[in-house]
Amino acid sequence: MELVSVAALRPGYVLAEAVTNRSGAVLCPSGLRLTATLIERLKTAGVEAVVVEAADKSGPTPEERIAELNERFEGIDDPIMLQIKATIHNRLSLMRLDN
Repeated sequence: MELVSVAALRPGYVLAEAVTNRSGAVLCPSGLRLTATLIERLKTAGVEAVVVEAADKSGPTPEERIAELNERFEGIDDPIMLQIKATIHNRLSLMRLDN
C-alpha cells in the first residue's frame, strides 16, 4: 500500500482504503479500480491523496481480460452465451477507454 496524490493517480490503480469526504461519507470503497472519470471526480471533491494497492496487485488489464474471454468462449455457438460474451466484451472495451 502507498499514499498517492490524486494528481499522480492513473486509471487501473486499486484503492487499498475507502476514500471519504470531510464529513466521513464514503466517496469510493476500498478495492475499487480507478478510472479516469473517478479520478476527475476525486479531484472535483477536493480529495488530495488516497491509499492504493501496490501496482503488481492491480490485476489483469482490459486487453488481457478480453483475450481470456475470447479463449473461454472459443467454440461456443449458443446464441445466449454469445450475447453474454458480447455484453462482457463491451464492458471491458469501455474499461479500456477509461484508461
